[in-house]
Amino acid sequence: MKFRVGVDTGGTFTDCVVIDEQGDVHTFKELSTPKDPSIGLYNVIRKAATHFGKSLEEFLPELDFFAHGTTVATNTLLTSTGAKTGLILTAGFRDTLEMRRAHKENIWDLYLPFPAPLVPRYLRRPVRERIDFRGEVVQSLEKEDVREACRLFQREEVEAVAVCTLFSFLNDLHEREIREIVTRELPDVFVSISSEVLPQIREYERMSTTVANAYVGPKLTVYLSNLEKELRGDGLSRAFYVTASNGGVMTAETAIRQASATLLSGPAAGAVGAVFFAGLLERENLILMDMGGTSFDVTLVSGGKVTLSTEGEIAGYRIAKPMIDINTIGAGGGSIAWLDRGGMLKVGPASAGSDPGPVCYDLGGDKPTVTDANLILGYLNEDYFLGGEMKVDLDRAKDALKREIADPLGMEETEAAAGIFKISNQNMADATKVVSVQRGYDPREHSLVSAGGACSIHACKIAEEVGCRTVIVPRAASVFCALGMLESDIRLDNVRTFNALLPDVDLKGFNETIREVEDKSLRELLQEGVERRRARLLRYLDVRYGGQHHEVTIEIPQDCTIEEKHLETIAQTFHQAHERLYTYSTPESPLEIMNLRITALGRVDKAGLDAQAGAAERSDPAEALKGSRTVYFQGGFRETPVYDRSPLQPGMEIEGPAVIEERITTVILHPGWSMKIDGYGNIVMEVQE
Repeated sequence: MKFRVGVDTGGTFTDCVVIDEQGDVHTFKELSTPKDPSIGLYNVIRKAATHFGKSLEEFLPELDFFAHGTTVATNTLLTSTGAKTGLILTAGFRDTLEMRRAHKENIWDLYLPFPAPLVPRYLRRPVRERIDFRGEVVQSLEKEDVREACRLFQREEVEAVAVCTLFSFLNDLHEREIREIVTRELPDVFVSISSEVLPQIREYERMSTTVANAYVGPKLTVYLSNLEKELRGDGLSRAFYVTASNGGVMTAETAIRQASATLLSGPAAGAVGAVFFAGLLERENLILMDMGGTSFDVTLVSGGKVTLSTEGEIAGYRIAKPMIDINTIGAGGGSIAWLDRGGMLKVGPASAGSDPGPVCYDLGGDKPTVTDANLILGYLNEDYFLGGEMKVDLDRAKDALKREIADPLGMEETEAAAGIFKISNQNMADATKVVSVQRGYDPREHSLVSAGGACSIHACKIAEEVGCRTVIVPRAASVFCALGMLESDIRLDNVRTFNALLPDVDLKGFNETIREVEDKSLRELLQEGVERRRARLLRYLDVRYGGQHHEVTIEIPQDCTIEEKHLETIAQTFHQAHERLYTYSTPESPLEIMNLRITALGRVDKAGLDAQAGAAERSDPAEALKGSRTVYFQGGFRETPVYDRSPLQPGMEIEGPAVIEERITTVILHPGWSMKIDGYGNIVMEVQE
């Protein structure tokens, strides 16, 4: 028997989705193990193997596809626990990394602090060399400068070295020479050179991305190398894939070289799942909300597509790698409630994670969290948490909330819990507006997709705040990112700076550059184990109006030689994209090409989640009713029916308020809402007229 497996390591839980040969979806959860994430991964795979009556050694050889979303690189950057890193760069440009081109999140805040540079100034070592803007060598590399830098790095016990010289994206000769010397002098050090990590114009972005790659690389290398070795030793025979920020997957070997491309590993897979979901349900406009134990991730799907950015900031550091536009805030089930110096109730962004976790887990946590509040309000069943596998302590949650929040504010613990619930809903609604209202999209024209283990408790209230009338809770909602991995294609991105004006571009040189980058992309894709018949190449250009600072990335004609007749189409595509993004276009202005981008896609077999389509519809949910309990709604507790999701069949309808429980998630149908099971087994909640 063959299985397809996706495993997503989150801040609190490690999720696993297994799809068998019949297309049935099986879901599993285990607590994450932050000190060694591979332990949580192995725990959840063993649980899956046991479910199928197999040992781990019997299960792994039967995996036809295995993908893993990891937070190792992300958490390394967020917690500043990366490698001690040195930087070798062109003399005279030692402070580029710290000057940052004045990039900051809020341009109006003059006192907004910047994060500390990943490389302190004394470890940024200038070397004498120079390549000009044509890619020609003006001054040869002084190799003794490199050796001197290596001697300093050795004394300082540097673990990783980043190399970024001027115009190396046009000629990488000196960077390759530097790497050769560093590798010889410091054989155990992780080395990243900018001409491989990001061969494109703009010195700061290239340097920042290369430094981040070096900073997180050693820890990711140890994790993925050891994990792959263990998995293969236990029987894994197929490729071990890792999800990337661009929504695709790549082999662990490629992920190690391109460590910075994994910084949004898990959330990006969820966005891919949302695109697949949009096509499945024939709903082109969706907003995916993914709430786990630590974070809340929001992605907008418009016209059946997500927005792919060519750069962004993570933890305040500029990363110029293709990444899905995801807005992430510190809001999850483990988000800690606290009082500021003025006595104002706050929720997050700090999280209790899985170690020690919320107070009710009884694992040593003493700070009340959103999960504790939800338990007190009756939204969670203390006897059925994680399907009854995990015991939670309601009394400990109440005591902590009373001590930390309720007593200092002079209120009952129920009122304090309701306040935590309301504030967390508002925080998540504001994050949802960032990807919709602030991007020029009307959320009322979108349906919300509720994913993650905790989101469906809050989803109706978030929808009310942003104006959405429909919330969809997918099958396997609490492991949606792991499911999305099984819908991801193998995806590799290559970029090459090609600066020219339209329509005066040298078409011969342009087409030669396209062929070179496409050939390189195809070779790399085939090295990932992709069959040629499953390979596809996509072309994009970064274009701007002459004199502008930022570019717009547009798709250009595929599988052909670019000719004069295509230039007008390219120009029109750019004008339309610019007007959509910025509400204006100036067709009379000259256009400037900055970069050529080639995306290599290797198609993988998809999950086929339409197994329930066409199932007979029944309207009476009585067989799913498992009892009732008191739940807090609109200022007080009321007796509320509780349903088991498993027996709910397509066509069954329920009016709120109600609680729908399944093994690894809980759905709260708030007053004023009704729900129906659609033909795919999803819960569709609608605001009642």
